[in-house]
Amino acid sequence: MMIAALTFRWIAAAALLTSHGAFAQDTRSVADFYRGKTINLIVGSDSGGGYDFNARMLARHMGRHIPGNPNFIVQNMPGASSIVAANYVYNIAPKDGSVIAAVQRPIPFETLFNAPGVRFDATRIYWLGSSATEIGVAVAWHSAPQQTLDDVIRSEMVVGGNGPSTDTELLPRAFNNLLNTKFRIVSGYPGEAQIILAMERGEVQGVANWSLTNIFNAHPDWLAQKKIRLLVQLGLKKHPDIPDVPLILDLARTPQERRIFEILMGMKVLGRPFFVSADVPAERREALRQAFMATMTDAEFLAEAKRARATVDPVSGPEMQRMIDDLNAQPADVLDKARAALR
Repeated sequence: MMIAALTFRWIAAAALLTSHGAFAQDTRSVADFYRGKTINLIVGSDSGGGYDFNARMLARHMGRHIPGNPNFIVQNMPGASSIVAANYVYNIAPKDGSVIAAVQRPIPFETLFNAPGVRFDATRIYWLGSSATEIGVAVAWHSAPQQTLDDVIRSEMVVGGNGPSTDTELLPRAFNNLLNTKFRIVSGYPGEAQIILAMERGEVQGVANWSLTNIFNAHPDWLAQKKIRLLVQLGLKKHPDIPDVPLILDLARTPQERRIFEILMGMKVLGRPFFVSADVPAERREALRQAFMATMTDAEFLAEAKRARATVDPVSGPEMQRMIDDLNAQPADVLDKARAALR
């Protein structure tokens, strides 16, 4: 099934209740277990960034929707583009429902892409859902010579990266391999905020993937003042606020190339993923999944998101799982080319 056809289907959080792995039976009710407890929300990125802000906002509201109303503590565990945090929650953390992972959007795809260091199976994870889809943009600083993506095919553009498994490095590698662009990645920045600061300082000429939401929130004046140029939109559909910026899917030259871009842009649909271990007792897993989706429509949560100009466009856990399964069922030749494009 084509990824674009899956993107905006909506299903209730209570639908398609499935068990993902063995779990220990617990006769205590969900409310009895969580009453007086604290849930550790493990964020697989540095503090101060978009993932961290999104997770902390969720933590302030989700407890109201869990039977027993537990408290939340947020713990940052950056490393290897959230692979460290995902490995920890999947393999090491308590499997009793007291630990939730908030990871970067490539994590649901790392098994598919055979990323190094991965010690989890994305098809076996119990996904609570994703709180937002994300549109990214490739951005050039105003002093850079590149005016369009075609210019990056003709001349080298230096961009910052914050890890080989992050969008800031995965996508420019794919564009170089598929479209013959000349992005040169300077890696090693701790996060997106540091890359943007490096762009201001002239250390790099731009960033190959920057969340449009983060631009609107942190630097809305930069667009009006033309301090940055948007080269291409990265997602499955255009953002209505920037209709004149080309969409990456429309730059594909062959049907197969378009399918590869659809696979890569699927990461944008699952923009803010949350999960628990599949070994958490089933009744607690489902309670957390329902609480996650209930939070997405919570009036106080939405009011805070609106004040922060944060996107809330959720995908349910069962739908996430179905999308991941469909991705892994794509033809072998397409998957092989998608993997090759990321090398």
